Amino acid sequence: MLLQPEDYLQELELALKEYRFQDIRTLADKIDPATFSPPQIKATLSLLRRKRRFKELEHVAGQFCLAGHDDLLIRRQWTQAILDQNKLEQGIRELEGLAQKHDSKEKEGYEVRGLLGRAYKQLYVNEGGADNLRNAITAYKQDWKSKLGDSRWRGINLVALISRARRDGISLRDRLDPAKIARDLLETIKYKKTADAWDYATALEAAVALDDEQTALGYTQKYLTHADADAFEISSTLRQLKEIWQIEGKSIGKSILPVLEYALLQRDGSKVELHNIGDSARNSAGFEAVWGQEGVIYMQWLDTMYSRCNAIARISDSTTGSPKGTGFLVTGSKLKPAWGDAPVFVTNSHVISPHPQDQAPLIPEEALVEFTRIPNRPKVVLGELLYSSLRTELDISILRIEAPQGSSSIDPFPHLPVINTENPDEQRIYVIGHPSGNEMAVSLYDNSLTEYENQYVRYRSPTEEGNSGSPVFTKKLHAIAVHHRALKDKKLNEGVLLNEIKARLQ
Repeated sequence: MLLQPEDYLQELELALKEYRFQDIRTLADKIDPATFSPPQIKATLSLLRRKRRFKELEHVAGQFCLAGHDDLLIRRQWTQAILDQNKLEQGIRELEGLAQKHDSKEKEGYEVRGLLGRAYKQLYVNEGGADNLRNAITAYKQDWKSKLGDSRWRGINLVALISRARRDGISLRDRLDPAKIARDLLETIKYKKTADAWDYATALEAAVALDDEQTALGYTQKYLTHADADAFEISSTLRQLKEIWQIEGKSIGKSILPVLEYALLQRDGSKVELHNIGDSARNSAGFEAVWGQEGVIYMQWLDTMYSRCNAIARISDSTTGSPKGTGFLVTGSKLKPAWGDAPVFVTNSHVISPHPQDQAPLIPEEALVEFTRIPNRPKVVLGELLYSSLRTELDISILRIEAPQGSSSIDPFPHLPVINTENPDEQRIYVIGHPSGNEMAVSLYDNSLTEYENQYVRYRSPTEEGNSGSPVFTKKLHAIAVHHRALKDKKLNEGVLLNEIKARLQ
């Protein structure tokens, strides 16, 4: 039975709110796209974009186009979804075609040019090439000069890209002064009566352009306390500061980037890849400027999180290099006193196991573990299998390991958080691992601790293949479980409690 558009929108909004991302494609297959009105189409695409569900956005926008909806907004949103999946060349071809069809003064015309600028900017980050950078500048420059649309967004991108061209030694024909544009933007936003979150992000970036750390921190505080600064906005700002401004390791970067990273990790729906963040020294100035005395506590939380990450490793096939899952170090005596104080390596038996019934892709002798957060990313082979429980029981394998220098251990926390629906902020669950075998990422979805049953804890945090064997943490970063599997019928994920593992070993 097909859903009516209004029913679909209600179901979609609820699924996104509850981070039931696996349901979104199912819902899209239950609609007749021809029955949707333009406002309903716009609402659908806006909901998906807000939660960064770009694959689903591409699919649904494509459905609307095939059903005969020939609105430029739909084509543009479809193309944006393509770009956000890093299909840059395909997106650029589509955008250049759209730009030729629409008048330069139309609203959608300048939106298309803005996306072209973004596409060429990302292509330069990915592949280099002076022409890519020049094309990005050209796309932003036209509407900045004519003040069409949201010219502040175009202006700050011009500042960033012209500054990057100068650092990279790329010559430009236009003599625009990025410092003057940055000062003009700051002046405009300073006297704007109702500044939004993007205004504060723009002012932050303009202050970075002028190397004005105090002004940048002031706007960081305004940005992060704005009601509309959610995971989508903060992750976009972080990407711009790292990829285009390259402020990691600089004084202003040490103050601002960790503050933004911490804030992002407190937003529901965040997923932060940990490659190349937290490696440089941090100072407390940024935390104190944004959060006052509590800032020091927040910085300690971030330091603890990074320390936890040094215990986590990606598991691969030593022959093919194919990633198979995640595992982590635990002090041996914390699980079983006879094992001593040297670390042991914990993962799922459906990832590593000698038993055929576990259907694991690796036996212990085939596994190679890579500590991606430690300098030089050491790779280590595993030793003796100390314990293995079938995947139908605890689904745990524990092995000896020569832990690399710089690693840490994650030890079981004996006290489990109480499920309290009246204080949902305390129910947060963090899962840190290597989703789909990619770089290490920490995910927070929903205030998501849901239930306990026997040896299991259940939570809403969506995880991908490759997260099997990841440690599961509370809001205070206490380790309580090993991620185990998804329960599709309950639309939950399940971890094996570390306390239960410890009890079985005694």
